[in-house]
Amino acid sequence: MVEVYTRHLMDKDRYSVELEEVLQNKVVGLYFSAIWRASCRSFTSVPCGFYMELLEEMEPPASLEVVFISSDHSAEEMAGYMRIMHSDWLALPYHDPYKQ
Repeated sequence: MVEVYTRHLMDKDRYSVELEEVLQNKVVGLYFSAIWRASCRSFTSVPCGFYMELLEEMEPPASLEVVFISSDHSAEEMAGYMRIMHSDWLALPYHDPYKQ
């Protein structure tokens, strides 16, 4: 028997979503950042604004997804950063081995 492993991402509420389902037929941007870096915090509003503009103001909405890859010190720090800065971006789970 062959075991099939499904990769998952998480939303800002820490719910798991299937990677292939949410990224299918979309342009994907990877965003590496951390709340403890002042330069990251100040810059994050730029891609967040761009993302929201493409999804909310274009008709039809752009087929774009941004995946946040955290360099935060803990999963809790990452979750807090996502809640305050990252719109509706998805994220690679904090302990995912592919993060490295």
